[in-house]
Amino acid sequence: MAHELKAYVFIYLPGETVAVPAGIFTHYPDDGIGRFAYGLRYLERPNALPVDPVALQLGVTPRDATTNGGLYGAFRDASPDYWGRLVIAAELKSPPESLEEMDFLLHGNASRVGCLDFRVSLDQGEPESRPPAFQSLADILEAATQLQQGEPVRHDLLQLLEQGTSIGGARPKCTVELDDALWIAKFPARGDTVNFPRIEYATILLAKACGITVPELRLVTVGDKDVLLIQRFDRRKTPAGYQRFGFLSALSLMEWDERDRTQWSYPALADKMRATTLAQPDELNELFRRMVFNVLCRNTDDHPRNHGFLWNKDGLSLSPAYDIVPTPARPGIGTDFSLSMSLGYRGREATLANAMSLSARFGLPHKEALLIVEEMRVGVKTWEEHFTSHSVSSADTEAVRACFMSADAGF
Repeated sequence: MAHELKAYVFIYLPGETVAVPAGIFTHYPDDGIGRFAYGLRYLERPNALPVDPVALQLGVTPRDATTNGGLYGAFRDASPDYWGRLVIAAELKSPPESLEEMDFLLHGNASRVGCLDFRVSLDQGEPESRPPAFQSLADILEAATQLQQGEPVRHDLLQLLEQGTSIGGARPKCTVELDDALWIAKFPARGDTVNFPRIEYATILLAKACGITVPELRLVTVGDKDVLLIQRFDRRKTPAGYQRFGFLSALSLMEWDERDRTQWSYPALADKMRATTLAQPDELNELFRRMVFNVLCRNTDDHPRNHGFLWNKDGLSLSPAYDIVPTPARPGIGTDFSLSMSLGYRGREATLANAMSLSARFGLPHKEALLIVEEMRVGVKTWEEHFTSHSVSSADTEAVRACFMSADAGF
C-alpha cells in the first residue's frame, strides 16, 4: 500500500480572522502525488473561495497534483522556504532532508504566507500568533547567525525564528511586528561579501522610482548589522486580529515545476494574465517593467517564486514586487548574463533588445514599449547617485557597478 499522509486544509475567508475547514489533502510522497477533496459543508458556504484558484477551482472535480513533489501550487507557496525549513529542522532536531513535505506544511505557523493553514485534526484550533516585537531583532539576529554557523540555538530563540515566511528564498529572515503591521526582517547571511540588506533597500527604492509597485520598506541597524524590513502585503491588522489575503506565486499560477526551468517565461506569464482576471493593461505594463528592471540591475534571482499575486473573491492581482537584488559578478566573468526566466526570442538572454522582442505579448506596441525602456534606462543610470544617497558604501557600490552596465548599453 502506498505511503500516505493527510492534513486538513483550513482557509481564512475575506474579512475573517478565524479559519474554517475547507477539505482534506492526501499526500503520497513516494509517488510524488497529492490529492485534495473539498468538504461538502465548505462548498455550501456562500462566501467559499477555492484553496487554490488555479488548480482547485470550486465546482470542478479536483485533479491530482503531480508537480513539485505532489503539492498544489498554493500549498507549496504556504510551505516554508529554504530558510524556514532549516529553522523547523533545527527545532525538530532532524536533518531537513529527513523530513516529509507534510512535516513542513503542518509545522508552519500563523506567519505563513497567504490565507491557508494545515492541521492534523478539525479541532486543533487556531495556530498561536506570536510575531516577535521589533525590539527582539538583536536576539533574532544572533540566533540566525548561530543557526547558519551550525551552533546550537536556544529553544525560545528558535521559536522566534520560526515566525518566518515562504516569500523569498534562502536568506535568513523572520516576521516581526512594528507599528500595528507585520514586517519581513531580512538579515545578513553568512559569507556575504557585501551589505545585501542595504543594497536591496536601495535597489527596491530605485525600482519604485522606475514605476514599479513595491511594499513599504525600512532599513534599521542592529548592533553593527543592517536589517531590511519589508511590510507584508498579505496581512492587515484589524481589532479582531490580522486578516490574511490569498497569495499565489507565478510558479503556481502557471503550474510550473520548480525543477523544470525550461518552461519559465515572462511572455508566457503575460499570456496567462491576459487569459485570467489579470487582463488589466496596467498590470501587464508592470510585469514588463519588472522584467526590464531585472535586466537593468542584473537581478538573476528572478525565478517565478519571486513573482507573486494576491487573490480574493474578485480574482487575482499582481502583488508588490519583492526580492530585487543585483547579482554581483565574480572577477573575470564577462558582462553577458541570463535571467531565470525567458524574456523574448533569444530565451533568457538578459538584454534590452531581447526584452523588447516580444513586447506585444505584454499588450505593448513596439513604440510604447520602447518609450518605457528608455524612461527606465534613464532612471537606472542615476543608480550610483541613488545608492550614495542611501549610504551604500563605496566598496559595495564598486561591487555592483557591473550590474548596471545595461543602462549604458545600446540596443
